[in-house]
Amino acid sequence: MTEATVAHVIAARGAALSPSAYERTAPTVAPYQRRRLVVLFAAVVAAVLLVPAASRAAAAFRDVPASVSERRPAPALTVGPGVSGVYVVQPGDTLWSIARRLWPQGDVRPLVHRLIAVNGDAALEVGQRLAVP
Repeated sequence: MTEATVAHVIAARGAALSPSAYERTAPTVAPYQRRRLVVLFAAVVAAVLLVPAASRAAAAFRDVPASVSERRPAPALTVGPGVSGVYVVQPGDTLWSIARRLWPQGDVRPLVHRLIAVNGDAALEVGQRLAVP
């Protein structure tokens, strides 16, 4: 190999290895904006699709109808001795909230125990009629 050829090879390799050979131009703002729009669109689509599905799933776990409000007919209640009235259970009622409504002051534990004793089980359903002692 001649000296000129060696110098030419070294020059060619040096140019290939120089930092200017690996320089990249900075990307413009447009790709970043497109990516952000795609992610935003995907998030909106996911929210639109998942919110109704999550609502139906939650309703299934709570044993509540997903779209139609339902009221069960109140069963007939025979008022016996020691019963002063009837209370129809509303959505969200518990024996404790009913007792507090009937007895606003003081300790409601005795009333809750009497409600359970007169009506049986502590499980309540909307529209159920409770005998109030």
